[in-house]
Amino acid sequence: MSIAEREVRAKRFVSSGRSGNLTARRIWNGLEALSAIPYYLLMCPLTQPRRMTRFLETLFDYQRNEKVVSGNQRLIPTVQPEQLFSNLFQNSVSLLDLGLRPSGTTFVETYIMVCLIKYLRPKTIFEFGTFEGRTALQFCLNASEDSTIFTLDLPAGDSSVPSDCSCPEELSSRQLPIGGFLAHHRQSGRVTQLLQDSANMNFEPFRGTIDFIFVDGDHGMKYVKSDTENAFSMLSPQGVILWHDYGGRWPDVGRYLRETSTRKKLYHFSRTSLVFYGAAMQGVWKATHGM
Repeated sequence: MSIAEREVRAKRFVSSGRSGNLTARRIWNGLEALSAIPYYLLMCPLTQPRRMTRFLETLFDYQRNEKVVSGNQRLIPTVQPEQLFSNLFQNSVSLLDLGLRPSGTTFVETYIMVCLIKYLRPKTIFEFGTFEGRTALQFCLNASEDSTIFTLDLPAGDSSVPSDCSCPEELSSRQLPIGGFLAHHRQSGRVTQLLQDSANMNFEPFRGTIDFIFVDGDHGMKYVKSDTENAFSMLSPQGVILWHDYGGRWPDVGRYLRETSTRKKLYHFSRTSLVFYGAAMQGVWKATHGM
């Protein structure tokens, strides 16, 4: 499938959730998932047992996600991205087919984020959690030429992994060096890789200067809290923050964002695990909530 075809597919996927109420969409999504069960339960055990196991894990994750998202609707409402940004998907974007990893962003999540970058034209971008550099490279391809991109991850080596890391085995699943996708791409010169523990890093030089922040580092409570607090401290007056893995297999992400939503207005993007915050949108929300 070509990049253009995948972009059109992503547009259709995002657009398909705009009509109808949230309950109807959830019922439809559930029916789609249930329709695949006979194949995975009857055929896969004989032909592809690993795929069946992964399907059952995905089904469990989906049910857990729906429970979290439904329970948090009052505090973190689910919206279509275009409800916040009209004509968001009108700009042409550049996307590379870099493959996916089980815990990485989906193609649709990446598409929404690069559309936001095209729409908002941030001058500075900061990513918590480089891993192999897929997302950072997609950001780079869609950011303006005068923008600067920072991406942060732990340095390589077992000795650098903190004892309270929520999923140290995920680090060992990396098939490329940290930021490996950035190494040989001609446009990646605008990306600065930072190799430090985000819990101990000095973020003071970035205070109030970052226009677009993506939080996708360690998913334990310590790091979700620390990375979120540092993200808010770095945010520019017109900046935005996106968190990944809301409602999924990392419950601490949902717990801390729910707590944060009592002080900041957050939105969950429909059919994704992305949560969004916009600094410029907070004034109206605070006024209506008496804050």
